[in-house]
Amino acid sequence: MRIVLLAASATLALHAAGIRGVVVEDATGHPVARALVVAQPIAGTSAATRSARSNRNGQFDLAALPQGAYLVLASRRGFAPVQYGQKQWKGSGVPVAVEESGDTSIEIRLQRYGSIAGAVLDENDVGLPDHDVVAYRDSRPPVLAARATSDDRGRYRLWGLDPGSYLVRTVGKEYDQGGYLPTFARQTMRVDEAMPTEVALDRETDHVDIRPFPGRLFTITGRTVPLAAVTLLSDVGAQTVSADARGNFRFPPVAPGPYELSARSIASRAPRQSLAAWQAINVDRDRADYRLSLAPLPVLSVRLEDPQGQPLDPQRVQLLLRRRDLSGAAPSQTFRPPAALPPGRYEIALAPSPDYYATGFDGHAPAAGWNQVELASTTEVRIVLSPHPARLHGAVEDRGKPVAGVPVYLEADGLEPRMTRTDTAGHYEFYGLAPGRYRVWASFAAGADARASVVELSERQDQDAGLALGTPR
Repeated sequence: MRIVLLAASATLALHAAGIRGVVVEDATGHPVARALVVAQPIAGTSAATRSARSNRNGQFDLAALPQGAYLVLASRRGFAPVQYGQKQWKGSGVPVAVEESGDTSIEIRLQRYGSIAGAVLDENDVGLPDHDVVAYRDSRPPVLAARATSDDRGRYRLWGLDPGSYLVRTVGKEYDQGGYLPTFARQTMRVDEAMPTEVALDRETDHVDIRPFPGRLFTITGRTVPLAAVTLLSDVGAQTVSADARGNFRFPPVAPGPYELSARSIASRAPRQSLAAWQAINVDRDRADYRLSLAPLPVLSVRLEDPQGQPLDPQRVQLLLRRRDLSGAAPSQTFRPPAALPPGRYEIALAPSPDYYATGFDGHAPAAGWNQVELASTTEVRIVLSPHPARLHGAVEDRGKPVAGVPVYLEADGLEPRMTRTDTAGHYEFYGLAPGRYRVWASFAAGADARASVVELSERQDQDAGLALGTPR
């Protein structure tokens, strides 16, 4: 077996060598069957991504790979995905070198996701059955991560959790004898008073018990015109009900707080025309007068301009769009305006572009890459793009030799971090950068490097910044 931090290589040739090995469970050493093993070539390796499944003995064989460098990833449901050579969660694997002849043999160890277990108990420490419990990532705002329901003894188990810090909370529920309000573990209703629960791979954090506060829950009742399915969105997820023949809808009792109502249907007179409605509400009492009047989907358009106000070709850039509701942001997708969308809250961002960077969004400076739009009616937003972005590039070395496949991280205040990997010659590049101060470092380890290099960029600047592995240069 030979694992190296690869130096620059010459022209790569085809050969009959490959990567083979075994996938085992880290805690027991037992073979893991049916794991998906993927070999991803590092930039500069003339090969396509290859994959294979481990057999009943945990063995896999990725044969006939072109010479070069590959990141090898393994995954199976119930286990955290891992890259070969990865030393810590969210760290990076080390590339595997495939030479002109001879196979490279490796062993990949899979760890199970973490979990949280406990009980939902009433005032007398008796378990409450069929009570929903949710786990949030301990961020601001908290992000929903998992959901479970207590059993007949009030026991619950939240599984499939990444390592990290979580806030655990019950969902409001109405029993025959009365209701219970949403309550965080350690018995508080305030997120800033909740005590975090730490989760690690291959470990169950137990005895996270919750005693929800008794309290009043409220009903949400209303009518849709025309008939539609209605969804109630909150910070703990969504539930959907169908309106009856008269358009009336009713949700089970909920706790007080902010919610969103949305509905979508097909107009009976024009079956191909989608109709939708959306409304943000605050629940503080029983109400039966909510009314959702469905209408054709509003259209979201984007006008791209240069700093002088001249229109730009939208085909020159890629826009990203994601929906944001009370439980967080949905995955982003490529956005090609104009587009008819269900009403609600959205966020738009400019994907990194070698030709432009964003300088304004509807008269304001871009915020953290993503900019919010509340779409209630047909709307056009204006994004100003400068054609003079900066570029940052260089080589990563370790003891004077270039390092292939190492992650290079770029951060700046107010912007989402970016990451790229060096190619087989150890080179990295970031383009489409706005003027400003950036922190950049190269490391196989996870997390920010306190010794990161600081680079100041101006418009049009093409900056060469060499880095040493793990430390600034």
